Amino acid sequence: MTTGRSPHYYEVRANGAGTYQLIDESNPLGSGVVLKRATNEELQAISSGLRIKIANGLSRYVGQAARTYAYPSRAGNRYVTSTIPIAQPITSASLYGLYKGSDSEGRPVFLMHTGGGVPQPIEKSSCPAY
Repeated sequence: MTTGRSPHYYEVRANGAGTYQLIDESNPLGSGVVLKRATNEELQAISSGLRIKIANGLSRYVGQAARTYAYPSRAGNRYVTSTIPIAQPITSASLYGLYKGSDSEGRPVFLMHTGGGVPQPIEKSSCPAY
């Protein structure tokens, strides 16, 4: 991604178990942001906000416990507690990540969304050879 006059490089590494780490080369001491595959709802939120087709992407992984709603009900002479998972709202912070789509002319587009404002276009590059 080019910001100002100099290019800015990011690297995505697979952590295993379906998570990825986004490494910012300008902050080598930072732990990076953990990403996961974006859900259909997150892809639709980005698509509708930008009015382009987003096919897939990686969004921020929030490792918090799933919230549930517990309610008691009566079954005969005993009470049973049931739980229903509460859907997490989609916010600009949860949309932080990398996305791939196509513009109105069908050309591939790679975007980085940092949680606020408009996602920035980035150029995909191949892995360096060592």
